[in-house]
Amino acid sequence: MATKRARTKTAGPVAHGRGSLLRVLHPFPSLLVAALTVALAAFADPDAPRGLVVRLGVGMLLFQFAIGVTNDIVDLEDDRRAKSWKPIARGAISRQRAVLLAAGFAGAGLLVTAALPLAAWLMGAAGLFCGLSYDTYFKRTPLSWLPYAVAIPLIPAWVYTALERWDGFLWWVFPLGALLGLSVHLANQAPDITADRERGVDGIAHRLGGRRSRGIAIALFGIVASIAVLVLLSRSPGRSVLAAVDGATVAMLAPRVPMFFGRDGLFGLFAAGSAVLAVVFLSAV
Repeated sequence: MATKRARTKTAGPVAHGRGSLLRVLHPFPSLLVAALTVALAAFADPDAPRGLVVRLGVGMLLFQFAIGVTNDIVDLEDDRRAKSWKPIARGAISRQRAVLLAAGFAGAGLLVTAALPLAAWLMGAAGLFCGLSYDTYFKRTPLSWLPYAVAIPLIPAWVYTALERWDGFLWWVFPLGALLGLSVHLANQAPDITADRERGVDGIAHRLGGRRSRGIAIALFGIVASIAVLVLLSRSPGRSVLAAVDGATVAMLAPRVPMFFGRDGLFGLFAAGSAVLAVVFLSAV
């Protein structure tokens, strides 16, 4: 009986601690981007060595963990006032431990991908830099969209370069990825505009306003999907249909998704829709 009571007393804090660690890693976007990376590797080269694909997926996951933790470190004081439920803000994870975690994840990601070709390793490091620079500087400026616009097209470029499967068709990734990055960024910032203004944040969404930001985000996603459909027609008509279905689905759900999935629903929809569109487009390479 005493043993059972002891276990009952310690189980709560342990589970609580694990939950806090999981939340500070921002698991949904981190796992989504890592899964997308692995999927792109499978499309780039179905016969790629399994170890290389795992290295790409794990490396990306570690990069995303570092970016997620850094975001919460930088926002600590603001989160203590507005989002006290976050793990670092409520003291479940100390700031010092969070800094060590962020540095450890970033270093581990660079180490895991060190065996890639130099150009690919540099692209991965550039993507990590985009995320960290957004957290530490760009997030509060009118150029807050820039890291997204650079980082999103870098993902497929990184994968195809690492697998030595570059194709001229991939140049389309840069303009389309940049527009998708701006779209996802506006959807991400729109719900926090009022609170962010009180904290001195002056991003592009804050200048546009919430309603206009959401409208432009939806329009940009539609433009990207339409261009993807037209480009794919010349190489794979079947995939152009899939891209059209993805774009139409996102367009139909976008006005309603916040009612069902909360304030961050639009961002989640665009993140998932972008991942699907990327896989469809790049599978034609």
